Amino acid sequence: MSNYELGRLRDMMNAMKEEDETREREEESLQEEPDWFEEWFRSDFYLKLYSHRDHEEAEACVDLILRSVDLISTPEKAIGALDLACGPGRHAIALAKRGLKVTAVDLSPTLLSYAHAEAEEAGVDVRFVRSDMRHIDFHEEFHLVLQLFTSFGYFEDRSEDALVLQRVRAALDKGGYYALDLINERQLRETIVPKSEKHLDGMVVREERRITEGRIEKRIIIPTKDGDEHEFVESVRLYSPETIEGMLYDAGFSPVHWFGDYEGNRYDPATSERMLVVSRAEGGASEI
Repeated sequence: MSNYELGRLRDMMNAMKEEDETREREEESLQEEPDWFEEWFRSDFYLKLYSHRDHEEAEACVDLILRSVDLISTPEKAIGALDLACGPGRHAIALAKRGLKVTAVDLSPTLLSYAHAEAEEAGVDVRFVRSDMRHIDFHEEFHLVLQLFTSFGYFEDRSEDALVLQRVRAALDKGGYYALDLINERQLRETIVPKSEKHLDGMVVREERRITEGRIEKRIIIPTKDGDEHEFVESVRLYSPETIEGMLYDAGFSPVHWFGDYEGNRYDPATSERMLVVSRAEGGASEI
């Protein structure tokens, strides 16, 4: 065999080896366990556990945000709004009822299906999109973005939270507004309930909470009728007001309002349960 033929054979063997390695990596990726939010939010138990979060609460929150930034949408000039991590669609529906042109994004097909049905029943038009919040790809399409009910801080690496802020800034036009709703870390540390129980469909659901490595973690243990148990986890990074303010500035936002609840009371680091930050998009969107 000539040197040329040997070289061709060597190249073919190397290419086959690379293909095998690529296939192995893809198979390993498919075998990885899903992130906690993928597993929990596609479970039917999630909606049952949080059924107390109703449309009345969502509408009060939306009205507060719209009042704080003086936004009025009309049929002649509908304001574009994005409900990021929309869940069952409560806030998206409230926005649509007030005349905004709403896009709602979530990763969970279970929650999106429920939200779509709720929007149809309410008689409002909402565009639903399935996407990971880190991968949204809108460009100056909205004047308002909502990210509510502690739907920020899910990821292991804080840089991925920063990426979400950059994606949101890219989605907003200059002068648009971003409402970010977080747990108030300081108040939570003072009031955390390590263990509790809830009754759900005749079953006793156990909840165990702890703060570890800067995150609030909750284990949810749901018994089954055959004596087995389903276990789910929630794990959300906690942010101080100083840290989240710095991250917002870095992403191109200027905080303009800090609320401590959905009724519009002023944020108090010591006593407020929530930290609802309404920020204005400044300048141009940064490169992602």
